[in-house]
Amino acid sequence: MDLIRRRKPEQKRELSVRELLGKLVEDKEEKDKTVNTQKKKRKWKFPAKWKMQAKKAAKNRDAVLIFYLNVKGELEQPLVAPIYSGNMVVIRNKVYEVDPRSFWTLKIGFKTYKLLIIKEIDRRPVSNLDWDDIRRRGDATDSDEFLIKAALKAQVTTTAKQVSKGIIFFILAAVVIGGIILLITSSGGKGG
Repeated sequence: MDLIRRRKPEQKRELSVRELLGKLVEDKEEKDKTVNTQKKKRKWKFPAKWKMQAKKAAKNRDAVLIFYLNVKGELEQPLVAPIYSGNMVVIRNKVYEVDPRSFWTLKIGFKTYKLLIIKEIDRRPVSNLDWDDIRRRGDATDSDEFLIKAALKAQVTTTAKQVSKGIIFFILAAVVIGGIILLITSSGGKGG
């Protein structure tokens, strides 16, 4: 008995008009379903509680919307905090600086709101004010495009070198084997 069962090759037969029409209708329905599911996929919707906090902060001139990053690495629900003496905010008995240059703009629908992003461990809010320091350290991302292109080019050249080494090894091995066969056949003919 055969351990491997082979299927009999199915003969292709021509479809009748009714079967062909049914197949076309199924394909069309399947395509419509995929198009509809692509249309139904929506962008991320800003939570209603967060919108409410943003509106509350926008109404009060001496208050600001704050995205608070805690020690655990979590983004807490946005909160509205009053600004004291024009340059500080108190959150959980901790004082944080407020710099007008460190405000971020949040766009919800057609409205824009100003907010601060504050890390629990840092007195200053998250901002782009230290741009020069970042550039001096060499951590700026504006030169990443060149680095990525150089890295990809280096990777391609190393793989090409590996391939060329493999080809050289193969040719060298073929020459050695050919030489051995030639010696065996030539010595075998003379010794007889």
